[in-house]
Amino acid sequence: MAEYQELKQSPKRQECSTESVIQFCRDLIACMQLDLSLQGKGEEGVIYVNLSGPDRPFLLSNSASMLNSMEFLANNAFRGGKEEAPGIVLDSDHYRQHREAELVLLAQMAAKKVIALRKALELQPMTPRERRIVHIALAEIEGVRTQSGGEGENRSVTIIPS
Repeated sequence: MAEYQELKQSPKRQECSTESVIQFCRDLIACMQLDLSLQGKGEEGVIYVNLSGPDRPFLLSNSASMLNSMEFLANNAFRGGKEEAPGIVLDSDHYRQHREAELVLLAQMAAKKVIALRKALELQPMTPRERRIVHIALAEIEGVRTQSGGEGENRSVTIIPS
């Protein structure tokens, strides 16, 4: 606990290079005793790290909460609010791409239901990234508008007839 407090209070951040992010993720995986391999690449101001292996289901269970938490830790460790630092995206065998397609489809089906019933519909709680995907997917659909509501991990998107 003392180490965490020390890290939390320290204004010094690690240098954000692809190699240092990969090593950070390797160390994190080792601490969690997961059987995962990783590959990383940097492109267009973003460092992408792909995690795969036998323990992949642990990463993706419960709406990928472990994957999202690891990504949060990596971004906090290296970026710490510095906009000029590259973003860090952790993925697992194209999970994020599949999840985005799933969310777009969910949003479109929910919008059809809202238009037909003329009644607002609240979707399940989502991460900020997922809420943004839903907002963008429905921005051009006539007859509905979206808004986020709730607190903390319970923030969700509500689709409202317009």
